[in-house]
Amino acid sequence: MADELSKEELEAIAAAFKEMKVKPKADSASDLKKWMVDYVAQIKDADQTTTQPTATVKQEPSSDATSSSKILSQHIPKLSCFSGDQSKQDTSYDLWRYEVDCLVREKYSESSIAQAIRRSLRGDAGKVAMRLGPEAKVADILDKIESVFGTMERGEQILEEFYIAKQRKDEDSMAWSCRLEEIFRKAVVKGVMSRSEANDKLRSRYWNGLHQWIQDVSGYKYDRLTEFDDL
Repeated sequence: MADELSKEELEAIAAAFKEMKVKPKADSASDLKKWMVDYVAQIKDADQTTTQPTATVKQEPSSDATSSSKILSQHIPKLSCFSGDQSKQDTSYDLWRYEVDCLVREKYSESSIAQAIRRSLRGDAGKVAMRLGPEAKVADILDKIESVFGTMERGEQILEEFYIAKQRKDEDSMAWSCRLEEIFRKAVVKGVMSRSEANDKLRSRYWNGLHQWIQDVSGYKYDRLTEFDDL
């Protein structure tokens, strides 16, 4: 019959099974068929296991970075001394407040900043903070110090000063820039301007307040440079 296997074919099949190191169950035709189905299924399962992508291990944040953040938040920074007494050779209120504002933007804890402020205050300024009590928040201390030693000008007055400010006759460009930034800072403290609009406001006012002859010879810079610090 055409479907019968020759002796050579049977020997080839036996040799293939031997090379594969498997021994089929062939007690009957149905047993052989079932064995072949099970064997093929096992091969497929093995292939899927070997080709399955390795699970991605989520990296935890570095313990060193976490530790550094904790150290920074617990460290008590140092501020320049401020007493409010103009006859003494300590820092002016504006510079002292600038230092505090910088700390607020960094990753120091509320308690660390409050402690740094208390340590930096001397004389009348220290007494003002002391009256608020040891539990006073940073914002409360700053508001009180500002009300006593800060500018007495109202927000609207500072805003007007900013918009009419111009470079003085004997003032160079750098000095004019610093003076304008100081006016802007006071406006921010008073809540009539926002730090987010600093670049646009300062860039526009600085340029329009420059001596006319400077604008005439460098007008191209204003159109080309969009950052205040680049002018």
